Amino acid sequence: MTTMIEVERLSKRFTLHNQGGVSLSVLEDVSLAADRGECVVLHGPSGAGKSTLLRCVYANYRSQGGAVRVRHRGDWIDMACAAPRDVLAVRRHTVGYVSQFLRVIPRVPALTIVMEPLLARGVARDAARQRSETMLERLHIPARLWHLPPATFSGGEQQRVNIARGFIAQFPIVLLDEPTAALDAVNRRAVVDLIAEAKARGAALLGIFHDDEVRAAAATRLFPLDAGCAHGA
Repeated sequence: MTTMIEVERLSKRFTLHNQGGVSLSVLEDVSLAADRGECVVLHGPSGAGKSTLLRCVYANYRSQGGAVRVRHRGDWIDMACAAPRDVLAVRRHTVGYVSQFLRVIPRVPALTIVMEPLLARGVARDAARQRSETMLERLHIPARLWHLPPATFSGGEQQRVNIARGFIAQFPIVLLDEPTAALDAVNRRAVVDLIAEAKARGAALLGIFHDDEVRAAAATRLFPLDAGCAHGA
């Protein structure tokens, strides 16, 4: 198997400046790996650092120690210390990220938001639009909403736009932070199908799922995280 994500002895602390500079250790000496074709699910109580770990892989957070390597176009990039231009290249071509909340520029239509990862890669606009419309249909977003800004949508509709954007470009690595939390059973099933297809094409997925049924359907294996504890791969 080809390893796509390799986290080695990762440590992450936050300094609480409004609490007198107290240092809060969230991750300590965490190591894990994710291979092509599998979905590794982070499992543990609230506060164990699951979302923090995903954000370190995406380089939203920089760590205090260890390495966070992703396989990008055949080479390893350490997201813990990568230059900004390399982080942007990884995000454009290699790592997709579905966060818990949709953060977009106001007044930008939902269809444009979903198309953006394809356009950033140079996909022709007509082809990007067609693929994005198909994805929105799969996630049961009515066509009447495609040209409206998601700020006007319900929470579940916003999250489905978020999911569509995360899966549209078929990234080799996909990070999933509670993607089904706001969804009904029909749309949870649609997301499970997208995850299964991503695994089948050889993507490596790292995810968090609080829904037991979705976790069981999506996970190739679980990786336990407990607050304040160290873990090995």
